Amino acid sequence: MRIRRRRICFVQIADQLLPDLGALFSGELKMRAQPQVELLCPISGERIRVYGHEMEFLSGLPSDTWTESGTSIQAGHIAAHQLQDMAQRHVILTDDEGDSISRRILEAEDTMQRIGWYDLTAMYHAMTRWSGMADDVATREHTPEAHRARLTDVAEMHGPPPAHFPRREDAISRHQLVRPAFDTPLAHILRARRTTRVFKREATLPQADLAHMLYGCFGAIATREFAPGATAVKRTSASGGGLTPIDPYPLIMRVEGLEPGIYHYDMGSHALELLKPMPEDAVRELVMGVTAGQNYFTDAQAVVVHVGRFDRHHWKYRSHAKAYKALLMDSAHLSQTFYLLATELGRGAFYTAAINDADLSDHLDLDPVGAAPFGINGLGVKASESNEEALHFNPEPYSPSLE
Repeated sequence: MRIRRRRICFVQIADQLLPDLGALFSGELKMRAQPQVELLCPISGERIRVYGHEMEFLSGLPSDTWTESGTSIQAGHIAAHQLQDMAQRHVILTDDEGDSISRRILEAEDTMQRIGWYDLTAMYHAMTRWSGMADDVATREHTPEAHRARLTDVAEMHGPPPAHFPRREDAISRHQLVRPAFDTPLAHILRARRTTRVFKREATLPQADLAHMLYGCFGAIATREFAPGATAVKRTSASGGGLTPIDPYPLIMRVEGLEPGIYHYDMGSHALELLKPMPEDAVRELVMGVTAGQNYFTDAQAVVVHVGRFDRHHWKYRSHAKAYKALLMDSAHLSQTFYLLATELGRGAFYTAAINDADLSDHLDLDPVGAAPFGINGLGVKASESNEEALHFNPEPYSPSLE
């Protein structure tokens, strides 16, 4: 058997709280912190326990060439059964024909290098993916009193929230600006923009509204070729490097003339591609699951998943420390545009990044190394303000105080 080290090896040393047995035998319940070393996988997000002698062995094992295990045992002073245990936990990789996990890891590492992932963001991406996460939002009370009680509990635990309007006490001077009228058509839309959490479940969204939203937010409105085979596409939102790497996947629940199911929006031809037809209730259940139990979003008529295409984005920004942040900002820009378009139409909209992205990747048949969901925009027919009043954010008008 030949072995090699993973190309990316991140190790975390953290404290694990364990019962203090000495104190327990004395009739006292105490916890003690014990250091624990874990190898973090930038592909699956898995945490793998490693031990001191294994760390020393890993530090001398190459990742770019295969090493005969017998040679490594002699050089690293590690027993054969210990080496086998490391291989079974995939602390090290093997060329054993029956070791399919090692093969998948090696293939994923090759793909990451080809795409141009920056190692630190690859780790962040893998370690923050959710699967099966569920919030209690569907079962807890949403009255103003209950909301106030929850915020009070947070304040008692962590102290009051930082100030809304921070000031610099070390400022040399202060110049008060004249408040603008802010009454242009765009200003009125910006004032009216809000997150909607209550929709008319039984209403049908006109297909024209969805088409307006998809084209206005994700559609290609202009192109320019900068080099042979390198064409920039302009959307109505800013995009780092003009790469437009966010790919929209609508999940249709109740839209005029469209079968419920999972779709892909082809921005080049302004067309919806049906990937998987599903009953309406099944799509709503899917939305409930991938939004981590935020049940009020399931009453919308459609949602649009923002899928980041790492292969396209990192093609230009290879192994760039800021590439991942720029890609996240693309989704944020599109989200605001989505809100403004929905406000213009008089429709309800929302955006959530609290998603089970690992599960959603499976439903969309995505390779998380090449593409992954970042967030979900929703669109629907708004319910009246009187329904579930606590879920509506109704702020009082505010004007900057003049000093």
